[in-house]
Parts: sequence; C-alpha cells; structure tokens
Amino acid sequence: MEPPQSNALASVLAVVAFLRRNWLRVLLTGGLLALFFGNQGFRGLVRNWLELRSLSAEISALEAENAKTVARLKEMRESESAVEREARRVGFIKEGEMEYRFEPPKP
Repeated sequence: MEPPQSNALASVLAVVAFLRRNWLRVLLTGGLLALFFGNQGFRGLVRNWLELRSLSAEISALEAENAKTVARLKEMRESESAVEREARRVGFIKEGEMEYRFEPPKP
C-alpha cells in the first residue's frame, strides 16, 4: 500500500508527469513566446522591415516623379513653345498683350 501523499507533492508529481509527456511542446511554446514577446530585437526587425517596404514604395514614386520632371526640363530646354506654354500656364503674358478676365458663370 502506498503512503498518503500531500496535495503539494501530488501536484508536483502531476506537473512532472505532464512535462515528461509534453516536453517538446512546452519547449517550443516557451521559445515562441520568448521570441515574440520578450525579444525586442525581433520586434525591431519586423518594424524595420515594414519601414523598408514603405520607404521602397516612396522611393519608387519619387523616382517616377523625377523622371517626369527631367523629361519636362529637357522639353523646356529644347523647345521655345514649351517655355511659352509653361509661362502662360502660370499667368505670364507677352509684352503688349492685354489680359481679359471673365467672371465664372453663375449656376
């Protein structure tokens, strides 16, 4: 016959038996929890990766805008009519010309 065991000893033995059966699961779960919640380096790595994606998209957009600007600049350097068109777009008039302004139609 076995001697009576205290509740504390019984609970310790139950935990030991659980760990013997599930040691790999406990180890992997603990490792993943430590990786995701206790490791500032991993979270920083993810944050930096997200920022890299955002900045890469921004760089692509700026490079496309720069290419358009360079093309416009090339056109302005090579064509007098492009310069005149741009000057009129911003509101310049030639010497001796009159500017007419009309009120917008009322609805």
